[in-house]
Amino acid sequence: MILDTHMHTAEYSPDSFLPIAEAVARAREMGIGGLCVTDHDTLGAREAIDGWRRKFDFPLFLGVEVLTTKGDVVCFGLDEAPPPASLTPEELMARVAACGGCATAAHPFRDNNRGLEDLISTLPGLHGVECFNGSTDPAANLRALELARASGRALLGAADAHWRERVGLFVTEFDDELRDERDLIRAVRAGRCHPLAWDGSGFVDAEAFCRVRLAG
Repeated sequence: MILDTHMHTAEYSPDSFLPIAEAVARAREMGIGGLCVTDHDTLGAREAIDGWRRKFDFPLFLGVEVLTTKGDVVCFGLDEAPPPASLTPEELMARVAACGGCATAAHPFRDNNRGLEDLISTLPGLHGVECFNGSTDPAANLRALELARASGRALLGAADAHWRERVGLFVTEFDDELRDERDLIRAVRAGRCHPLAWDGSGFVDAEAFCRVRLAG
């Protein structure tokens, strides 16, 4: 099952220009099997997501992108979203563990001072790494991949879309069909997934895609 595991809705992220209806329409066009709604520091979409699932008849998974004191982490399973930059990464990992959730480092090496950088290698309780992010340059993505592999984290791809045309630039293919957030959490914790890239006509190996772009 292919999911875009990181996107922001215009309804709940102030910096997004992507209404959920447009995100779902674009995902369907591309053959993406589901979207993860991960708005900035809020689980506000919780009140709407069941209605969206019924309205669009499309799999949607609720998460949140949390800004810690050292960078962004995409979390699933949290009971509430902490205020931005109010927790250290270690404190957030403890909260995720207490909720039975999962945590993935978002864009670890993007040049915006919002990535965990080398901490992805040593942070206890971090389940996965967004090795390929649609708003991050190829070299930074490949650096994230290198450290994630070395530390045994789950490898993910995500568009981090704020606009329609950015949906699905990178995605994660899961080994199993996922029905809900519990299935997603189990799959990430088990590392039963791998990243793919959109080449304009279909999904291809994300690492090879980035290496070609870097070489060109």
